[in-house]
Amino acid sequence: MKKWKIVFNQTLMISTGILFGLGVQKLIEWLCNKDTSINWPWYIPLSIILTGFLCALATLFLIDREGENVASGKVRIVLHFIFLLIVVAGCGWLFGWYTDLTGFIVIAVMYVLIYAFVWISSLWMAKTDEKKINDAIRDIRDDE
Repeated sequence: MKKWKIVFNQTLMISTGILFGLGVQKLIEWLCNKDTSINWPWYIPLSIILTGFLCALATLFLIDREGENVASGKVRIVLHFIFLLIVVAGCGWLFGWYTDLTGFIVIAVMYVLIYAFVWISSLWMAKTDEKKINDAIRDIRDDE
């Protein structure tokens, strides 16, 4: 069950990050006096959620790898980063999030920022859960 909780939380964080990034992009365009209207086809919100889910599923590749050395873990993180960039770029191309190199660069920058945000948030949530478990164990020991 813990794995699906991680996938669900990351899907929400990634999808929210994409929507936030698109909002910031439109704010920048508005400040530069460009056209700021958003004309999305009906499937764009669903494509954002699907992309978030696919990226969160790839995280299962990283978790629960006991007995593995640090170098192997770092290589897997780099492969995870590259694979997810390919997924996001592919979804962006397929769903029409960008049409040229400039649009791809904007998507890639948003991807890096969202990737860092999700890592930091996930580590913080795991640390919080670990602290709650340790506090509960400490309370049980105190009762005995």
